[in-house]
Amino acid sequence: MSGKQRHYTLRPSRLLAVSLPLLGLGAISVIWLLPFRQWVLLALTVIVLFWTLYHFSLDAKLRLQHACVAFRLEEAGEVVLVLRNGRHVFGKIAADSLVTPYLVILNVDLSEQRAGRNLPIFPDAMGKEAFRRLRVALKWGADGKDDQRAR
Repeated sequence: MSGKQRHYTLRPSRLLAVSLPLLGLGAISVIWLLPFRQWVLLALTVIVLFWTLYHFSLDAKLRLQHACVAFRLEEAGEVVLVLRNGRHVFGKIAADSLVTPYLVILNVDLSEQRAGRNLPIFPDAMGKEAFRRLRVALKWGADGKDDQRAR
């Protein structure tokens, strides 16, 4: 990204808040079709329920202390995540990040940790114009010329 810094603030997403429980219910439905013993099915159901609740609180509602409430795109694919507790976490945008017209999944390889971080971002999490600028910045770079070319 050529010299320009981009800052994006996230807010709770209704689309993600609806999508996560639906995905959890779909996963539980498929689990109960498996030919396992009932105690295994119950254990898998509990795991899926906890996963859904955790990501609902972390990504959809941004309520947990380590939820990402803002991020800054910098040069050379670097990103700084701003967490709810005020901490700034540095990383690089992973090559397997997904950019579509209705969803961005920003995969970040964190500098401080082995594990990365995934940020599912729907347009309602930041506003349509900011979402468009984010998509353009991730696909084409962040200078003003690229913004003009993408229109």
